Amino acid sequence: MAEAFVVQRLSAEASFRHIGEPETGTEEERFAGALKQVADQTEILAASNPLFKAHLDIMHDDMLTDLVVSKIKGDRKNAEWSLKEAEEELCSLFGEIEDEYLRERAADIKDVTGRIMDALQGVSGNPFAAISREVIVVADELFPSDVACMDFSLVRGWITRYGGSTSHVSIMARNKGIPFLTGVGELLDLLTHGSQLILAPEKGEILLDPDEATIEKYREMATAESRKKMGAYTLRNQEAITADGFPIDVWANASGVEEIILALENGAGGIGLYRSEFLFMKSQGGFPGEETQFLEYKRAAELCGSLPLIIRTLDIGGDKNLPYYRMDPESNPFLGFRAIRISLSERENFKIQLRALLRASVFGNLKIMFPMIISMEEWEAAKALVEVCKEELRLEGIAFNDHIGVGVMVETPAAVMMAGELAARADFLSIGTNDLTQYMLAVDRLNPRVAHLYDPLHPAVIRSIRTVVEAAAFHHTPAGICGELAGNREALKLLLGLGLSELSVSPTLVPEIKCQVRATDLREARKITFESQ
Repeated sequence: MAEAFVVQRLSAEASFRHIGEPETGTEEERFAGALKQVADQTEILAASNPLFKAHLDIMHDDMLTDLVVSKIKGDRKNAEWSLKEAEEELCSLFGEIEDEYLRERAADIKDVTGRIMDALQGVSGNPFAAISREVIVVADELFPSDVACMDFSLVRGWITRYGGSTSHVSIMARNKGIPFLTGVGELLDLLTHGSQLILAPEKGEILLDPDEATIEKYREMATAESRKKMGAYTLRNQEAITADGFPIDVWANASGVEEIILALENGAGGIGLYRSEFLFMKSQGGFPGEETQFLEYKRAAELCGSLPLIIRTLDIGGDKNLPYYRMDPESNPFLGFRAIRISLSERENFKIQLRALLRASVFGNLKIMFPMIISMEEWEAAKALVEVCKEELRLEGIAFNDHIGVGVMVETPAAVMMAGELAARADFLSIGTNDLTQYMLAVDRLNPRVAHLYDPLHPAVIRSIRTVVEAAAFHHTPAGICGELAGNREALKLLLGLGLSELSVSPTLVPEIKCQVRATDLREARKITFESQ
């Protein structure tokens, strides 16, 4: 509860102009100087907040620099123009990705390039310096560098026109216990500077100029919610054991090392889904080499130690593309050339990833998971390639875990129907409800005309989950769930009642899900679930 502070950003008018050949060296030096200035500032921020390491990765990666320099030298455009075009290209690449976490990385790119642009133009200033009393920040968009400038004794929350729940800014808000609401669109235009607001993100509510009775009602609600979340975070390292004594594994999904750090800080018992494609998307000019991949997976394994770390092999295609890998146009890319189909056709590149994973397996409890398997033939082909890589490493005298777990991500109706056969051969199964829901219901969730039909609680989806869990139990094969449904607090009793004992959720949801597990009577949940089927 506070008054609105509408962000007014300082900016100079960027000069976009063509340059002559003699100027290219000067413009390249200007860009390099601005890049170094921002990188030096970010090094300081990263020392106290690991989320800024993602910004350093962008600045240290050749992708951004090479794009800008190619436009300066090849297109003869000045540094500002080249930087703006590079930002647009990179944001377009990430903005088209279905995966929400990866899609939100476009915001990191905009933050970095925006700060470099300010450095190029000599613009400085903190848009939040004028805050002198408690406020709710209202902005089109916020970036991690903005958060670093805020005084959190005065900033009570924020509302943005754009953005999503998995952006780094959203993660930082959750870490600080700051209420926020993103992606409100045109509603933002109703919020004027200085107006009184109540922000209730759990309800998706913004109350404008509330009366005293409403203020008192929401003050009581805020106090109760704060106590609940603080209690969950305080108990984050306690085991998740149901009220009637059944242990449940609560793990986290991650797309990079910084997400693993966040997950472990929140008490996650492991990483149930590590999306390796983010490493490939950051690579410039080609698939990352074996050593690059090995070092990334090794760091992830070391962070997890004895805790499970399930790394999904490259999952591109559909709407996830790589700038250096040509994908032929397809009338329906979600049913086309993607995920394991690409890996099996790119045998040598697939082997590079498998070798890197195997080498990293000696540094922790690392497991390999194949995405979008629809047949035993695909499973056998992928598993056989793992054995080929093992034999190569043996001959080269390179250590690896010979008993590494290898599993399947169940995310298609075909995999559901083949669950018995897959469970008999795989070391574990993991249900990806995002794609499974889309395929089971024949609903493109990115299509606004049918998005309302996308329902992970549809009986067909729930019965599919039950089929997989029962098949896994019959073969004594561990089965978990790593889709968005796993973090749906309203669905928790249903999932536990179906027999799931492994849930992999967003890192910041781990404490609350663990608390909810401890408050659940599993026998009662099973009874309710099976009576409703």
